[in-house]
Amino acid sequence: MVKNQLKNQLKKHFILFTLILAVILFSVIYSVPGPVFAQSGLPGMLKQLQMSVRKIEPGSQKAVYLTGYYSIGNREKREQIYEMIEKTELNSIVFDVKDDLGYIDYNCEIPEVVNTGAVKSYYDLDMLMQEFDQRGIYSIARFVAFKDNVLPKSRNDFAVLNKSTGKPITLEGSTWVDIYCEEAWDYYITIIKDLAAKGVDEVQFDYIRAPSRGNIRNALYPHNKDDKEKVWAIKNFLAKVKQETSYCDIKVSADVFGWVFITENDQGIGQLIEEMAPELDYIYPMAYPSHYNVHFLGFEDAEAHPYEVVKYTLEKGFNRIGDSGCGIIPWVQAFSYDIKYTEKDILAQVKAAEDLGIKGFLFWNAANKYSTVQSALLLKSGL
Repeated sequence: MVKNQLKNQLKKHFILFTLILAVILFSVIYSVPGPVFAQSGLPGMLKQLQMSVRKIEPGSQKAVYLTGYYSIGNREKREQIYEMIEKTELNSIVFDVKDDLGYIDYNCEIPEVVNTGAVKSYYDLDMLMQEFDQRGIYSIARFVAFKDNVLPKSRNDFAVLNKSTGKPITLEGSTWVDIYCEEAWDYYITIIKDLAAKGVDEVQFDYIRAPSRGNIRNALYPHNKDDKEKVWAIKNFLAKVKQETSYCDIKVSADVFGWVFITENDQGIGQLIEEMAPELDYIYPMAYPSHYNVHFLGFEDAEAHPYEVVKYTLEKGFNRIGDSGCGIIPWVQAFSYDIKYTEKDILAQVKAAEDLGIKGFLFWNAANKYSTVQSALLLKSGL
């Protein structure tokens, strides 16, 4: 009798549990906006749910940067970085999805993108996200925006042109997409939605600006019909990205020169942090001490004073956009320039951020060599 009662109770509990689970799944499926479900289907949606479980504390991104071809597309290199993450406080990876040359580094299958000839497929993004998920790694997809040596050649109507020739102009060693071209904005947003559907946590725009060097006066922006400021173009591009991805589980961020935090004008490139910050989740100043003027802050060589340079830059940023809701996280110089940078110099930059209450930091080394970063972080943790 007791046995039968127990059996009946268990049966009731099982039925109740099944009903609750069905209600939850039904609610989730029908609360996801159509475009997300249509793009990714149930597997993609479940992947997004899985991703949301492992998210790190907001603003605590601690990452190294990896190129698409040489590193993130190389199994051996990935394993080395995974091992470093296991040993240190790192929890994130920044990796190229659209690189400095304009190539799409992942296996993008969007016809409009494939037709430009830009897709290189150095790595399988679905597989990569699975590896990140298994290790609890936060993914930051670096997306080089308007500097592009591929798209302007296949789509001349997207390009910044040479006033003299009417052809795409080369500045800073590259052709450029017109920052005012809203059709190009939509093209980029299509890719970002694809990244979101595949479970990427954050898209990070780099070169989200107009060119800054070369024969700038000879540059023609065909889509700037109303003679609008460059600041308008950058702000409105970001605003459209924010609006179009509002239903996606993806953060939006941008890299800026460290000097942009200090100078209260756009320096002719369209980056004004007061205008950018409200449209972003995070902004990453590239406050590399080697990139400041020799006598900056009165120092004979600013590069020899990483703590002071980084802290001053970040403080300036906080004073200007501290109440915008946009998180500030610095890129840390993890390379040598005029001075050989050691663990001490790397940790000085990290300390500058932490002394201001910043929990995250990203390490930049273009060659993706991070042995000094690893030893610095091990020293920091007392190992």
